[in-house]
Amino acid sequence: MGNYGCKRRRVAFSECSHLHVYEPHDQFLLKSLCYTKEDQDAFSAESVREGLRIKDLIKTAPYESIAESIKYLLRNRIITRGELVGVENYILGKQSNVLKLRRDHSAAVLRKQHEQRKQQLQDPMNLGKAAQISSVKSVQKARVRAAMAA
Repeated sequence: MGNYGCKRRRVAFSECSHLHVYEPHDQFLLKSLCYTKEDQDAFSAESVREGLRIKDLIKTAPYESIAESIKYLLRNRIITRGELVGVENYILGKQSNVLKLRRDHSAAVLRKQHEQRKQQLQDPMNLGKAAQISSVKSVQKARVRAAMAA
């Protein structure tokens, strides 16, 4: 029989990446290159509000299953696909391991960036190394998941 008709999952990884360093010439430019903690908190609060709004719409839709309710909301243009992007795990009440890895990676890079600011340093190479270390760990975990799924 073989695997006729079965799709084999594949994962591709980039062998290299590039770091582009931009030297800010003034404080205003430096502040505009990244989000502050307050900005991140505001984005999080907005995402939670949007998630709750969409969750309520799903609950009040005239279907029993979440999938059918979402299809109904999309079909009737009550929500858009764009509104679902980024809040789907919150709406469905599931947190995937991939989402946790992404958050951990972001947190590691932001932590390193915060340390540099405290020390009044601007070392993009060191920040890049911190991101690279976190990325390598993620790639290793992804390879293990891919091997297990094969």
